[in-house]
Amino acid sequence: MKWVLTEPGRIRAVSDTESEYAEKPGWVRLRVQYCGICRTDAKMWREGHRDLVFPRVPGHEVCAEDASGKRFAVWPGRSCGQCRYCLTGRENLCDAMEIMGFHVDGGFSRFLLAPMESLIPVDAAMSPHLVCFAEPVGCVIHAVESLHLKQGERLAIFGGGTLGLAAALAARQNGAVPLVIEKNPKKIERAQNFLDLCGIFAATGPGADEFDAAITACPDPAAFGDALSGLAKGGRFSFFSGLAKDAAIQTQQLNLFHYREISLFGAYGLTRRHMEAALSLIADQAPAFSLLVEKIVSPDALGEQFPLVLKGEGFRRIVDLTG
Repeated sequence: MKWVLTEPGRIRAVSDTESEYAEKPGWVRLRVQYCGICRTDAKMWREGHRDLVFPRVPGHEVCAEDASGKRFAVWPGRSCGQCRYCLTGRENLCDAMEIMGFHVDGGFSRFLLAPMESLIPVDAAMSPHLVCFAEPVGCVIHAVESLHLKQGERLAIFGGGTLGLAAALAARQNGAVPLVIEKNPKKIERAQNFLDLCGIFAATGPGADEFDAAITACPDPAAFGDALSGLAKGGRFSFFSGLAKDAAIQTQQLNLFHYREISLFGAYGLTRRHMEAALSLIADQAPAFSLLVEKIVSPDALGEQFPLVLKGEGFRRIVDLTG
C-alpha cells in the first residue's frame, strides 16, 4: 500500500505492487520501516505546495532497509552535483534540487525508490523509529552551526516544540548555554521531562538579560521581534523558521540589525553532512529523543494526524509502516 495525497485535504490508501518500484541505474528499492510526520507534510495536506503536483506520496523523514536488511536514513534531496552550490558543499541550495515527497514520491508507502547517493547507513543498535529524527535534527544542526557558538555563550531559542528543543540539545553539545523561550506554559510543562534530563532551561519570556545569539524555531513574528530586541551588540541571529504569511514586523525592530551590528544567517534545509551529524547526536542522546516521540501511529491514521500537527499539539508523530 501507499498513502497518496490526491487533493488538498484528502489522503487515501492506494494498492501498489513491487513492480512499481523497479530499480534503475543509481536508484535502489527500499522497504520503509518508519516515516515521521512534519509540519510541511501537514501544510501540503491542507493547502498544497508550490512544488507539489497531485497525486503524490508525501513523507521525507524516513527510516528504510534494503533487500539485505541493512538500514538507512535517506537524505531527502537530490542535487545536480555540478552547480556552484553543490561544488562548495551547499547542495541544499542547488537550483535543480528535487525533494522526496514533493517532486518524487516519499515515505508514506511500503516501498521507496531512492538515489543511492542519498542513503546514509544507520547503526543497527539505533531504534529504527528514532532514525526519523535525522532529517529535522539535521536542519537544526545547520541552523546552530551557522552561529559559530563559543563555549559559554548564551543562546535564546524561540519556540519550545520538537525543533526548538532539538536545537537546544545541539547548542549545548557545542558548549553554549541554551534558553528555550516558549510563551505557552503548557508546552513547557509537556517538555519538562526532556528539559530535566538534558539540563536545559525554559521560560515563557526572554527576561532582561541580553543573549549572544538567537534562533527562531516558530513562525511567530512577535518571537522574531523579541529575538532581535534581546540580542547584544554584535549578536548573531539564525533565521530558521519562516514567518507566517503576510506577517508584519516593526521597522524599528529591524533597525536593530543596523544599530547593534547584528549578523543575520538564513538556514534552509540541510546537506547530507548535516544529516550524518544528526544521526550521531541522536545516537548519543537517544533517551532524550525518545521523549520527543509523541505517538507512533498506523498509516491509516494519517488524515487524523495532520490537523493535530498543524495545531502544534505534542511532539513528533511517527508512522509505523512495518506492518
